[in-house]
Amino acid sequence: MIVLFTASFSWAFQQQDILPKYQYRDPVTSDLLLCDQCPPGTAVKQHCTADTPTECQVCPERHFAENWHWGDTCQYCTSVCKERQLVKQQCNSTHDQLCECAPGFHLVVEFCITHSSCPPGYGVTALGTPVSDTTCERCPAGHFSSRDSSTELCQPHKNCSGLGLKTLRWGTSTSNSLCTNKTASPECSQQHSLCQTDVNLCEEAVFQSLSSLRLSSVPVERLLESLPGQRVDLKSLEKVKKACSPQQQVLQLLRLWREQNKDHDKILKNLTLEDLLKVTDSLPGVKVKLEDVRAVVSTCLPQQYILQLLHLWKMANYDLDLAKGLSHSLRVLRNNGAPRHLLKGLKKFSRIIGTTSTHKMYEKMFVSMLHDESCFKAHKPLNE
Repeated sequence: MIVLFTASFSWAFQQQDILPKYQYRDPVTSDLLLCDQCPPGTAVKQHCTADTPTECQVCPERHFAENWHWGDTCQYCTSVCKERQLVKQQCNSTHDQLCECAPGFHLVVEFCITHSSCPPGYGVTALGTPVSDTTCERCPAGHFSSRDSSTELCQPHKNCSGLGLKTLRWGTSTSNSLCTNKTASPECSQQHSLCQTDVNLCEEAVFQSLSSLRLSSVPVERLLESLPGQRVDLKSLEKVKKACSPQQQVLQLLRLWREQNKDHDKILKNLTLEDLLKVTDSLPGVKVKLEDVRAVVSTCLPQQYILQLLHLWKMANYDLDLAKGLSHSLRVLRNNGAPRHLLKGLKKFSRIIGTTSTHKMYEKMFVSMLHDESCFKAHKPLNE
């Protein structure tokens, strides 16, 4: 057995010194010859004869031969990399030009695709490469990630007590801890970004009554009739028509209407911590933590509670649809006999958030007009 193994190993070792061959029929003698192939970087210049070996020549510039072969030409080098690719290695006599995806992209089949971003609450565990995508993992306890990123790791929460400060709000997977050295009750924190959003009955009226019309083409009289609650008086309406452009007329009318119907916001001002906890339990997916709900109540105004709660829920459930989540919440709350004021407030948000793309277009128009206040700065208040 040992002798047989030794003989086999010796034969395999000898085979490494044997050049690869190819069959060639001599056109003069018609003999079938066994010729040596040409090595990488060369091509056949002259086939072998019964008396002479194969003659090889070096590949010309911008040509290559990567393997042993018996062809009389070399392959032409790739001249241009594909879209979103850069040259990794220039062409030489034994290798073609090598291309790879540019920074920020990775190869999928034959195309370079942008590296994925890790959503809030997730951090990068492996950066994307030219051949692989970004790898993400949920932030562990005590860490957070507050934005989409393809490069950022989960960051540790700020240690307020270690800095000699008081913890105003505990950190979550999507937000850092908030510290303060004040003993008084804090104002609504800027960290609660959506606490500053003003979603009100004025916007709702725009969405409901102007869903299929251009804002600037709606007669203000018609808009005035469609608005619920206390109407703007005709004297103020005439002042608006004289002082403002068509688009600004609509906005100013809605502002006046909003001012005269402030009491409608009582629906949202009556919400309590108990109401928020009921909404939290009724929403599908990952639940907002109790400490985060308490932080909303302690740092935001009552009319901002629902928006901030939905913001936190969406951050923990980025893959779920917010409109569908609200619809599910309303069904659960109805079945559980939730208070009427809570159902009414949630319906309001559900109608606004569940609007079509047409509604959202008008929302953008509405916001853009808010930035153009030349009409309102040039004139005295119209209700004086």
